[in-house]
Amino acid sequence: MAPSLDAFIAELRGDVERFEQAYRARVAENPAQYPLSLPDGQEGLWLEFFIDYATRGVV
Repeated sequence: MAPSLDAFIAELRGDVERFEQAYRARVAENPAQYPLSLPDGQEGLWLEFFIDYATRGVV
């Protein structure tokens, strides 16, 4: 666990960057299954995708 707010934010930024890299790699493999934009009203899926990645390593 991060000992300070700055450390926590740095850790979270790293997690987001790793998620982006992993997701974009999947886009290259299968763009139909991994869109780069979602329909209106489905924005919450990004957070769901990120949480799955952060907790299970699944994109």
